[in-house]
Amino acid sequence: MILSQPIQKQSLQKMVRETLRQAILEREIEPGEQINIRKLAEKLAVSTMPVREALRELEAEGMISFQSNKRILASQLSQEDLNDIYDIRIPLEEIALLKCLERNDKSGLRRLEELHRQMDKPGVIGGEWFNLNRAFHMKMHEMSGSARLFQILQGLWNSTGPYLRLFSDHAKAVSQANSEHAQILDSIRRHDALLAKKVLKSHLRNGLKTIAAALGAE
Repeated sequence: MILSQPIQKQSLQKMVRETLRQAILEREIEPGEQINIRKLAEKLAVSTMPVREALRELEAEGMISFQSNKRILASQLSQEDLNDIYDIRIPLEEIALLKCLERNDKSGLRRLEELHRQMDKPGVIGGEWFNLNRAFHMKMHEMSGSARLFQILQGLWNSTGPYLRLFSDHAKAVSQANSEHAQILDSIRRHDALLAKKVLKSHLRNGLKTIAAALGAE
């Protein structure tokens, strides 16, 4: 369990933030769940201060919210929220991918290929696949060479992460995503901007449909 692992003192606030972010992404903290700072601090074996500071940073990323009644909640998305996020995310991801093609980052491409090989191994689903999938998309964003674009896309991805985590348990959805990742990689190798935009948009739209279905089933 993510929250049962005590935090070391080095880079304390950063480690608390990353631990809480991962717990939210993997739904150890569920969307809409009320968060208790004191209980989190006890689980992580730290004081309440770094937990509060980390939660404030995650609030800026849209992953949690501090309510006017002093309650702290993990963010919960509506269908309208999802549509808004993807309306913003898709054109930004297209820009990032086109920048990636322009930069011709061969070492970055090799890393994407390795992540894809790991994702595409038989039996890789669930949390393992989810984390590899996140790493794959974060690497593509990084390969754009734009720190600002990377930061924005990371926040948008993290906003939908808890819902993406739902379909990573389903072999059929994972297999389709792996196939789409392979097409994206092919477009990068061929430096084919039109193909890259086409397959990426299809991949993200399919992801939205899957998340919307999971949202409706909750």
